Amino acid sequence: MAEQNIAVIGAGPKAAALAAKAFCLRQSGVPITVTIFERHDVGSAWSGRHGYTDGIQRLCTPAERDLGYPYLPTFGSEVAEQMQASFSWNAFQTAATLASGRYAAWVNRGRRPPSHAEFTDYLKYALTLSEAPIHFGRVTGLSPADGSWTVQQVDAETRNVVEYDEFDAVVVTGPGPATARFPRVKDRRIFTGVDFWQRLVGVRKHMPRDADKPIVIIGGGGTAAAITAWFIRNGLRDHPIHLINNQAMLFTRTTNFFENRLFDDEETWTALADIDRKSFTRRLNRGVVWETVTDLLADAEQLVLLPGKAKAIVHSGHRPGAHLPDIEVQYTNAKGESAIDAGLVIDATGFDMGAFQSLLPRAMREAIEAAGLDNLTEDVRRDLSLPLDQWPKLHVPNLSETRGPGFGSLMVLGAMADRILTPYVKAATA
Repeated sequence: MAEQNIAVIGAGPKAAALAAKAFCLRQSGVPITVTIFERHDVGSAWSGRHGYTDGIQRLCTPAERDLGYPYLPTFGSEVAEQMQASFSWNAFQTAATLASGRYAAWVNRGRRPPSHAEFTDYLKYALTLSEAPIHFGRVTGLSPADGSWTVQQVDAETRNVVEYDEFDAVVVTGPGPATARFPRVKDRRIFTGVDFWQRLVGVRKHMPRDADKPIVIIGGGGTAAAITAWFIRNGLRDHPIHLINNQAMLFTRTTNFFENRLFDDEETWTALADIDRKSFTRRLNRGVVWETVTDLLADAEQLVLLPGKAKAIVHSGHRPGAHLPDIEVQYTNAKGESAIDAGLVIDATGFDMGAFQSLLPRAMREAIEAAGLDNLTEDVRRDLSLPLDQWPKLHVPNLSETRGPGFGSLMVLGAMADRILTPYVKAATA
């Protein structure tokens, strides 16, 4: 058997699902190893300590859609059974119940989705059990050569640049940095979907007291909704809050059989037209808002959803006696150009999931640019890799919506791991 080594960038849920499945495969005799590279900490985008969330919000997916879901017998029933027994959400809760009664408490409270911070604890439990090596520090480059990858990283402790080589594939995970889709002035009253949660002291300091100065939140997805909910929970229920997004609505995610089954049902998914797949993914994956959040937003007395696309955030003048200049958000819609004065602005338009390209060598970046990343993701392979045959495989589950709506989210982490690991299991057992 030929040992297979896979590098995963980011120690989040996708890395945990891959590491857990690789552990179960090794227990069944398949020589496959997952090595993880993480800049901050396990689950850093979920813990509330590194942006993206405050850790208090609840997942938009049921806890049962865990690291092994939907527990397909892709690699045999024994592997699926061990995933359920060792790495499921129930296994995690049961492991803690002797000390805390955690599992019983979760059931008694109606099996609610965990908070982001609780989900982080689950990821740490799974990665510890998986025995996957984790190297902490900023990844600075990915270099393909002779059919394998080398990962360059600045070690978090020594600050030295270290190279790890001989990886058969690289899997890129994580939401990426906040997008910069339009120009904005530098101002401490302007936040992003990442640093809002890191700068809550500044948010509280600059929260507008003047009712004529609304809080303006740009975006229409889960991040924008979560930030809006934070303001409502923190005493601004009656303050004007304006959400600017193209659709002037928030799509709500509920437990619905007819929607849920599409995340698991590959046959139905592949029968859909491209436009219908994209519509489904946009509505129930990237732009989804959990029902409990929309219920809270409905209680806001002066919440206004404005249709439009933000064009710029600018300084519009300086009032006499004011310490800071006025902020203006410029946007456009079918009626033309518009602008609104704001006391506080949060650009929650999303995250750049294509930022990993900066880690690649110039020739590979130029090939992606020439082909167009959007075009490449339209043709993502069954194993969720980009169609770049001249280089070793680069898997991009976050950009694989054409292969299934759940691979880029938490909905089918087990199936995502199966898709990526299948060619390496075949190579290891050939």
